[in-house]
Amino acid sequence: MSSDSDPSREYTFGSPIDLPSTLEALNIQYLDVNESRALVIYQTAILNLEVLEGKLSAASRVELEVYEDPREDYSADTEKSSDSVVDSLLDQLTSANSSSLSSRN
Repeated sequence: MSSDSDPSREYTFGSPIDLPSTLEALNIQYLDVNESRALVIYQTAILNLEVLEGKLSAASRVELEVYEDPREDYSADTEKSSDSVVDSLLDQLTSANSSSLSSRN
């Protein structure tokens, strides 16, 4: 589990994103749990992605939580790496959809 004091963070996309299609296009593995939640495996980390507004196929606001930090052999600084993994995933999602992003902790 991530060692951040607030392990989950909320993000709002500028326009709704079809997360399953985007993740598949980016070759990012995920398991959809239901229409508003997925577990994402990204850069050896496991992230819980919960849609707060919309559903996985049209997500406007999401909450991301690192369930399992990246493997130690992936990065020497695990805590920093967890944040950078989330940032990198969000960058890819927004870039692939030409969308903007705002954060709310």
